[in-house]
Amino acid sequence: MARLHAETAPLPGVKKRLRAHAGVLTPRRRPGDYAQAVMDLGATICTPRRPACGLCPWRSACRGRQAGIAETLPRRAPRPAKPIRHGTAFLALDRAGRVLTERRPERGLLGGMLALPSTGWADDPPTPIPPLEADWRPAGEVRHTFTHFHLRLAVLWTRVEVLPDGAPAAVEAEAAMPTVFAKASRLGRAAAGI
Repeated sequence: MARLHAETAPLPGVKKRLRAHAGVLTPRRRPGDYAQAVMDLGATICTPRRPACGLCPWRSACRGRQAGIAETLPRRAPRPAKPIRHGTAFLALDRAGRVLTERRPERGLLGGMLALPSTGWADDPPTPIPPLEADWRPAGEVRHTFTHFHLRLAVLWTRVEVLPDGAPAAVEAEAAMPTVFAKASRLGRAAAGI
């Protein structure tokens, strides 16, 4: 409908007008067959990325083709930039190569998953409060993108004599962690020379 009527206003705001155009064209007899035909046309000829205007049965009536803008329609409103959040992850390793881990809270992003201890994720870099007293050193930053935001996670690492019983080996922990924490662990281990 956007191409047929040369509607240049972006989606989703133009949806109401597109429905109105579709309503005018929909016949009273066998409207389901018409709807199926329009969907087939959109799936095979008037495809989202490459309309085959030369094959289209509506080419002579298509205002988008006449204006030379069919390939640019329908237009979409620019997506708002994803916000950037900041946090700090802590990698504590013992002599045996075990790593300090924790379970994330059940509710929320990555709920219930194994992770490195970390701060919350905020608009501004939070003050890092390590999970234990040690000589923490910077390893670098991990960048990760979630559906609604970008995350910049500073990684601090340290070595300790012994971790609590049940602490997993770093490589085993990484296999069980979500990607962002596995990347942070690998970065910390590289900084520690492991």
